[in-house]
Amino acid sequence: MARKKNSPTFSQRLADLRTRALGEESRIPAFVSVAFVLGLVGLTWWGVPKLRERLRDQTTEALASDVGGAVSYTELPAWFDEKRQAQVTSRVRSAVGDLSSIDQTRLSRARDAMLSTGWFDEIKQISLADGGGFLVDAKFLVPFAIVRHGEFDFLVTPEGRLMPMEWKAGHRPATPHYVAILGATEPAPGAIGDQWRGADLAAGLELARAIASEDWFHLVAGVEITRFTAENALVLVTQDGGRIVWGRAPDDRSVAEVPTETKLATLDYLFRSNGRIDAGGGRTLDLRGDLVTLRADTRTAAATDTESIESETASR
Repeated sequence: MARKKNSPTFSQRLADLRTRALGEESRIPAFVSVAFVLGLVGLTWWGVPKLRERLRDQTTEALASDVGGAVSYTELPAWFDEKRQAQVTSRVRSAVGDLSSIDQTRLSRARDAMLSTGWFDEIKQISLADGGGFLVDAKFLVPFAIVRHGEFDFLVTPEGRLMPMEWKAGHRPATPHYVAILGATEPAPGAIGDQWRGADLAAGLELARAIASEDWFHLVAGVEITRFTAENALVLVTQDGGRIVWGRAPDDRSVAEVPTETKLATLDYLFRSNGRIDAGGGRTLDLRGDLVTLRADTRTAAATDTESIESETASR
């Protein structure tokens, strides 16, 4: 007769239930961990390209909107003030427009725009700066004198190139000191930067350059060139209204006149002696001969311009 199989006791069934329960609990966290890792992988696979795309779009937008255009310089002459700098920057900004700062044509456009202002002889180097601006190493044209023609005073370089500034005759600023060339026969050039024509003007500027380094240069208001063509005579007009007949252009040496060095020495002596280089208004010194002569002033066709120079300097 077979033995009857014993049924599990209550305590055994309880222990079996606890064992199965613990096994299921251990499998749940494992499943959750695997799902979490798979989720991260999926998010990374989907999200990283989107993030890169968004960053790329933002960068492109920033570059496209970064038109900048402010111009800074490695070196600036004292006369090139903030007003003139702002004018150049405005011209450059108009030229580059809304081009991205990574567009290489910005450099060539900026260079051409700067040269078109008439303030520069050469742009040696131009490079991109922070904020979409430009850093410029430039050779500036030098403002030196004014040429009075008609109703205007035109600013020119020492060689006579037209610069981008003019004033109504007699209204140029007191500083800096620009000597006035009076009686030019040729009109102003048609474009900024062009050479002003005329042998008379060239001679007047040559004389102005020859005396520009003298201590008494500030006393010279103008160089009258009206008599140059007919008489080969240049005349200095002083701040005090006096006139000094200089004669030929400094480099035009002739036995008919004392040399330039002698004329300069005479004016130096007068300046050291009494602080002036003329004999006062209404009288004219003549430096051309071995003896300096003094006579009453005789007006020429340039009298109107000369009187204007005298009146404007007297008011300063």
